[in-house]
Amino acid sequence: MTRFDSLVHVTRDGRWPSGRHDAGFARLMTELDRAGVGRACLVGLAGVVDNAYLLECANAANGRLVPIAGVDPSRCAAAGAIADLARDGFAGIKLHPRLNGYDPVGPECVQAIRAASEHRLIVFLDTLFRQQHHATSHAADIVDRLAHECAGASMVLLHGGGPALLDVAEVVRLHPALTLDLSFTLMHYAGSSLDADIRWVMGRLDQRIVIGSDMPEYTPAETFARAEQMADGLAAGKWANMAYGNLQRLLPAWSPLPAV
Repeated sequence: MTRFDSLVHVTRDGRWPSGRHDAGFARLMTELDRAGVGRACLVGLAGVVDNAYLLECANAANGRLVPIAGVDPSRCAAAGAIADLARDGFAGIKLHPRLNGYDPVGPECVQAIRAASEHRLIVFLDTLFRQQHHATSHAADIVDRLAHECAGASMVLLHGGGPALLDVAEVVRLHPALTLDLSFTLMHYAGSSLDADIRWVMGRLDQRIVIGSDMPEYTPAETFARAEQMADGLAAGKWANMAYGNLQRLLPAWSPLPAV
């Protein structure tokens, strides 16, 4: 395996909130094949796709898809819900403060991260924290606070903080349990000054970086092609870490739990 996508999505009916993309399971598998992606994290979105369907898709993919459950801690008792998700066989949870409209450093979010850590689930945290109706702190300050309040919790920082990439990378450097994900940011900010920042972190933090397509927002083929372009000139081992090695170490082979 030479590619492990950190972030892909599906919905039951194939519809995507923006209305611009096909988020169906069949298309996802076709795009993974086209890009030569061996494994991918199938990440839920609370309020968009139900977690039971994620497990259905992961089972149908015979271990190729690693199920990450969507959780909205502002609308559920996180401790109990996360315990159930761990028993169901999920490998992690996805927290999306912006989409679900809650404070990323509020008690509900902190409790959810701690509960996930207790059950050895990896937290996939959307780090594009800015909200239209609520003021938020700088992305790196939020990540720094969560890393201290939830010490030792394994977190994949989806989108790497966007424009705050370098500052977030500095927090990641200090905390071994944090992983910097480049999905969306790699593509959305192409041609901006972030290109230089991405090259910089790739060269110096390769053992802590993962690459995702955010499918269906972008396809795995176009995302990995751009990532390879950005990593041009780096040692092969550095690219291997980012393209699949780091996620492979973080998420060993997944298989469905046996039926009771």
